[in-house]
Amino acid sequence: MSICAQCRTAEAAIEDRDVQPPQPWCLACATALVRAGDPVINYRSFGDPDQYGPVLVGGSTAVLRFR
Repeated sequence: MSICAQCRTAEAAIEDRDVQPPQPWCLACATALVRAGDPVINYRSFGDPDQYGPVLVGGSTAVLRFR
């Protein structure tokens, strides 16, 4: 399993596909991004796919574009 690119101590929960190369994030660091208004929207989930989705919906103040 990957280690978080930010804190470098926790196991990654998601992989950010909006950056090149893709970056792994633990749930705590990804949640901090959501609360800061910079959510990871294009991601691949490691393990439980429902782990990050509720954080994104419930904590983000960013406006998500419709496709």
